[in-house]
Amino acid sequence: MSFPNSSQHPGAGNSCRITLGQANQVIPKVPLLRILQAAGAQGETFTLKEVMHFLGQYIMGRQLYDKRQQHLVHCGGDELGELLGLQSFSVKDPSPVYEMLKRNLSPAALPGRFGAINVALTW
Repeated sequence: MSFPNSSQHPGAGNSCRITLGQANQVIPKVPLLRILQAAGAQGETFTLKEVMHFLGQYIMGRQLYDKRQQHLVHCGGDELGELLGLQSFSVKDPSPVYEMLKRNLSPAALPGRFGAINVALTW
């Protein structure tokens, strides 16, 4: 199972500024981190592509997808459903997933960024 990327859904790219291909690191909030770790993720920072991969692994591992219509994900009663605020969704319309990611991911600090701030403050 894979989630469509923003190039497959032109409107979806407008709702999420980070594209799937970027190597920018993100830090998930604890509820999302628990879901990612349940799917095999290690560590606390990930690329958005890795986050999407582990979400897909989580859905497949928990067999949340509909057996007949595999684009449907039934997540009611699951931690994923709580994060999304939904009982189910379709990967053909990933906007609920993108909205959840916007609420549950923060950009990771780049190495050296805070060092420059500390130097500026000590002068």
